[in-house]
Amino acid sequence: MTILQYLYSRKTILLLALLCGSINIMVLFLYGNDTEPILYAFVIYFVFLIFLGILDYGKQAKKHKILLSYDSTAGKPLTELLPEKELLMTDYQNIILKLEALQRARTNAHTKRERELSDFYTLWVHQIKTPIAALRLLLQTSPDDITGMKGELFKIERYVDIILGYLRMEDMNQDLLLKHYSLEALVKQAVKKYSPLFIHSTLSLTLEHLSLSVLTDEKWLVFSLEQLLSNAIKYTPSGGIRIYANAAPDDEILTTTLVIEDTGIGIAPEDLPRIFERSFTGYNGRADKKASGLGLYLCKTILNRLGHEISITSKPQEGTRVTITFTENRRLRPDLTKP
Repeated sequence: MTILQYLYSRKTILLLALLCGSINIMVLFLYGNDTEPILYAFVIYFVFLIFLGILDYGKQAKKHKILLSYDSTAGKPLTELLPEKELLMTDYQNIILKLEALQRARTNAHTKRERELSDFYTLWVHQIKTPIAALRLLLQTSPDDITGMKGELFKIERYVDIILGYLRMEDMNQDLLLKHYSLEALVKQAVKKYSPLFIHSTLSLTLEHLSLSVLTDEKWLVFSLEQLLSNAIKYTPSGGIRIYANAAPDDEILTTTLVIEDTGIGIAPEDLPRIFERSFTGYNGRADKKASGLGLYLCKTILNRLGHEISITSKPQEGTRVTITFTENRRLRPDLTKP
């Protein structure tokens, strides 16, 4: 801090001090006092003002130096470097500390997000390499196996859908269109996409009591249903999949549940509490060596943001039941029987 910078920063106080001194001298002259003692008093006042200015300049220059060299990432609080007793300075320091805390929180959140994306991309690349390698092998050894190629291409498309869903999930609130949809139409839309897998795996599919409507977002609910169907088909070697719904209205709340049941290998009891964790594959996923651990995590996150609930019950070697619960205030629900 230069002297000119200091004088400019204290110009108001300096002008006020000079004005007070000038008024005192003027008053003394007006009362007819001798010139010599008046000048003597002015010199003393001026010297005292310079002395206080030097002390204040040293103090402010020290603060300025500390602030210029302050590193918010060093971990040392600003209040320890600049302990202040003045009320306004304390207020400024509190504001700075709050801004620093906010900045650290944002930095940590950004770092966490980057780490999650890095882990996700790494996992996703490893997963998508498998069907790509299988497709390349089919082209080399069995170029006429169109069915096999379509199967591997379908897997690649599914992994692409997963990564697009993951990336869009953060901003999904800007992409929502909530209205009443036919539950049967949404389920059939998801089933249609996986119809080749149903045919190839010879699994039976039963749709029951789906003539209901729910308040949801079409794109995101269908995406979630596709992930659930994919898991059901993957871990059901024989038997079939049953999808049904029911509604339980009361005076105010309409509760609709959609259930997806399969006769697959089930989920180990010790894995059930963690199945919605990101990248958790469980015993079946480790044995299968193709599970990404992302499908159920995405479903849970998306359905929660839509205001729906998802729960899973399962018994090993008996099958798995996935339940999606839709709740809605009946007072706000329009009469769907009217055109």
